[in-house]
Amino acid sequence: MTEQRYAIDQFVEDYTLVTDNEFQAYSETMEMTKEHETVSALSDQMRDEFESYIAGVVERERELGHEIGALLISQMLMNWGSDAFDRIARHYLEKAAQ
Repeated sequence: MTEQRYAIDQFVEDYTLVTDNEFQAYSETMEMTKEHETVSALSDQMRDEFESYIAGVVERERELGHEIGALLISQMLMNWGSDAFDRIARHYLEKAAQ
């Protein structure tokens, strides 16, 4: 259980680090935050957008014949579950409230 929790912690940290430090991503995320009042609503949209993007990357890699790369990307980046995106949503809702 500890290893899984650590992986989630790292995912949340990496996701927010990139988004907080890239102007366009941060701006879009803060706009999205204005549209949602609850953690679950924001979390669901963020998760849907992230998983759709990753699914597209996986499909492109498969089409290029990079099956192992596609499997690794899918395994590492898909299906984080609601907890990870709830934590990310809370991070941005707290920023918006400041």
